[in-house]
Amino acid sequence: MSTVDKALSVLDLFSESRPSIGLSEASRLLQRDKATVQRYLAVLNERGFLEQDPLTRAYHLGPAVTRLALVRDRTYPVEVSVRKRLRKLVVDTGETAHVSHFQKGGLSEVLIEETTFNGTRVYIDPAELLPLHASASGIAFLSAKPMDEAAQLLNSLLNRYTHATPTDLDEVLDHVRLAKERRYALMAGTFEIDVVGMAAPIFDFGNHVCGAVAVAMPVSRFNKDVERRNHSRVIDTAEDISRLYGANLSRDETPAKREACLGA
Repeated sequence: MSTVDKALSVLDLFSESRPSIGLSEASRLLQRDKATVQRYLAVLNERGFLEQDPLTRAYHLGPAVTRLALVRDRTYPVEVSVRKRLRKLVVDTGETAHVSHFQKGGLSEVLIEETTFNGTRVYIDPAELLPLHASASGIAFLSAKPMDEAAQLLNSLLNRYTHATPTDLDEVLDHVRLAKERRYALMAGTFEIDVVGMAAPIFDFGNHVCGAVAVAMPVSRFNKDVERRNHSRVIDTAEDISRLYGANLSRDETPAKREACLGA
């Protein structure tokens, strides 16, 4: 890992549940010595990516992050079209929907649309990285990969999040094979105990899988009828978003389906 990568890894420590962080905590989470982490914090602070509270001495995200986020929003208009598809998925299913992209061995949330049709709904932390083996989005992403590549991506420690989390490689690959056959992934209680996720892979302009689109619902609202109603909606939305990203897909043949037919 380069010095730049190590310094930027500091930014990944921030989330809604951890809006600020001190030197000791950052050093512990990054598993690096305080002197090294202090250098990273100082550089990021100097460049405006972090700000230091003069009283607590803790760091929080700085104005440079906001500036880059605004530039991205204004120069990436495809997001507007993608969000429209995501909102339609919410209307069609009545559940919270989200799009995530592959990043650093997991899936990072890029768009979230919460449902307003139900008082009880799933909250999705935009800063939380979705694990490949424990989330419907992760399994859907892996299902669009050849099985040997999927296995390689899963060669790290498979953390247990709930009692239902698959932590055996063969078990995870069974989920991937099933998702490859169905063209969607279904995972119940594997990342959060009371949440069911349904997801399908999305592809970029090179027809390479880049992430997933998913709906998330409380387990109390899920049954086989819900699965039958919603799986095609998730697949169709994933294909629409893939086309917006520039993927060259026909309605009846996505890269994931072609691989399934070939027994990849």
